[in-house]
Amino acid sequence: MTLPDLITKHASENPGATAYIFQDKKISYGELEDHILRCAAGLAKRGIKSGSTFGLVLRNSPDFVIIVMALAKVGAIAVPINFLEKPERIALILNDAKAVGVLTSKEFLAGIKESSKTIPTLKMIFSRDGAFPGVSLFSELLEEEPTPPHFEPLEDDVMMLLYTAGTTGEPKGVMLTHGNFLANIDQCMEAISLSKKDRFLCLLPMFHSFAWTTCVLIPLKMGAASIIIESLLPFSPIITQIWKHHATVFVAVPQIFGTLVSRISRPKAFLLRFLNPIRFCISGAAPLMPTIHRNFEKTFGVPLLEGYGLTETSPVVSLNTGKRKIGSVGRPLPGVQIRIVQDDEGTPVGPGDVGEIWVSGKNVMKGYYHKPDETKHVMTKDGWFKTGDMGKMDKDGFLSLVDRKKDLIIVRGLNVYPQEIENVILQHDAVKEVAVVGKRDEKTGDEIIRAFVTEKEGKTIDKSKLNALCRERLAPFKRPKDIIVINEMPKNAIQKILKKELRDR
Repeated sequence: MTLPDLITKHASENPGATAYIFQDKKISYGELEDHILRCAAGLAKRGIKSGSTFGLVLRNSPDFVIIVMALAKVGAIAVPINFLEKPERIALILNDAKAVGVLTSKEFLAGIKESSKTIPTLKMIFSRDGAFPGVSLFSELLEEEPTPPHFEPLEDDVMMLLYTAGTTGEPKGVMLTHGNFLANIDQCMEAISLSKKDRFLCLLPMFHSFAWTTCVLIPLKMGAASIIIESLLPFSPIITQIWKHHATVFVAVPQIFGTLVSRISRPKAFLLRFLNPIRFCISGAAPLMPTIHRNFEKTFGVPLLEGYGLTETSPVVSLNTGKRKIGSVGRPLPGVQIRIVQDDEGTPVGPGDVGEIWVSGKNVMKGYYHKPDETKHVMTKDGWFKTGDMGKMDKDGFLSLVDRKKDLIIVRGLNVYPQEIENVILQHDAVKEVAVVGKRDEKTGDEIIRAFVTEKEGKTIDKSKLNALCRERLAPFKRPKDIIVINEMPKNAIQKILKKELRDR
């Protein structure tokens, strides 16, 4: 089985069943299958074939799912990209993926056209909402006859490249196969009680592996419906969508749950307890603070299940279900194995002791795209993935995270690597040294980016110019909220900057 087969099955058995609700309009499984077949025929006609890579810079919509599944039908690989990124970063990813085409919208089109000048492989740009010179309409792809493609994808075929940055900040394409995603779907469904009557609220961006698996693929496996939210902001209409379309599963990042607790008054929250159709919520992509966890459940009376995962694991590794332990990310999913080790040889630690988290299972990636050395660095010969995350497991099998990948900052569920920001700040002629750290906001659970800088002798840092430089070179979610000038960086004996001391300030 491959991912498009999930839709074909339901389109054959129950074509009138609702697959998506988007902008208050319903799309059935039969209509979804028809659009995918037409799109696949349109892509094939334009030379998209097995092994081709195709970028997506797009907000949530049914078109996102249609293009990904259509690409899979012809054996091509989808490359979803964070639309908040700067054009230079998008170009870097499209170049690394050797993308031959891209689908975007008029909102991001200027940046894509600017990027395209530096991407020799990029031959075609499609827009889903407007005609522009040198740009084709996505709707043109849907004008072909809905004929099944000649290519038959296999489970081991790569169907998606999801780019993540390492500690260097350089993007790496995580190769995820049909089999990886199908395994993680089944692993999640064994851990949680779900049915085709559930309605999933898809408000996290589909370019994120967490949203893609939990809010897109799991509903498609069951033949359930998803309520697609195009944008997180403003948030008030989202509450209306929950009530209007009876969403039962709410998947989000900790910041959203923290915001709901802090912004909704107690009388209103009490009323929500009686009107709320949500059965349970799932939190992932960033650590959930125990205070937010407890306050949310106390305020809204809805179970909040915290999970842990990584892009390289498709992504879910564990989930805090059943007899839960607050502050833990739960037990490994069925079919997923976790080791806590003390060294690169995989020497295990005892229960409750801290070590690096290793993961094994059919959900673990095929590797990093054309980066065999990087793949070997994180994968053992017997298939264990070295996460780089530090954690501990108690005697009952519950996993707790102690620290994350070195220096990683998570903002609204999105990974931010300090080195990228530091490289920009160092371009200011008065900056001698810089260290970027994250500081958790106790109210929302989100992380605030802070940059500590020292001045070159005889020079003074102009903060307004430094902020302007960050606005020019960095996506909004990557910009430091605070830039703090200090006399000297704290360092250890080998002159390495001690970021922990800076975080504690």
